[in-house]
Amino acid sequence: MKLLLVRHAIAEDAETFITAGGTDAQRPLTENGRKKMRKGANRLRSQLREINLLASSPLLRARETADIIGRAFGDLPIVERPELDYRYPPEAVLDWLVQSPVVDVAVVVGHEPQLSLLAGLLMAGEPCPLIAFRKGGMALIEFTRRVAVGEGVLQWALTPGQLRSLKQD
Repeated sequence: MKLLLVRHAIAEDAETFITAGGTDAQRPLTENGRKKMRKGANRLRSQLREINLLASSPLLRARETADIIGRAFGDLPIVERPELDYRYPPEAVLDWLVQSPVVDVAVVVGHEPQLSLLAGLLMAGEPCPLIAFRKGGMALIEFTRRVAVGEGVLQWALTPGQLRSLKQD
């Protein structure tokens, strides 16, 4: 099984958005964030041929990022998972992944610091930040069969700029 961890793309500034009356959960992507993620999602197809499960945090910026990835791969349905909200511990995401059916490729879109802690849990067996995810950054972790603590092997980690610079098919 391959698990792609994706941090949401560039979103509106939290302080400015909340001061204007919005909530953190409602913060959308910026136009620049959407543009960069569309290009990145299209380039991602050179690394992944298909996605069997696309899951997202319920926060708007993650959901919008997942929508962009879903469209790049043929309008995939998105499973919204509360565990992918950054306020949950990485162990909650792990519990959900372990209970999910085994698929070839799963993509989860979430937030920092949860994603970097989850990567540590999956690869090193403890929630330590092994990878720093920039907004729009991704890391592909592979498992022999199903997701398990400390059993993941990092295949690649890309910054958003590296992802966008990949050659398109």
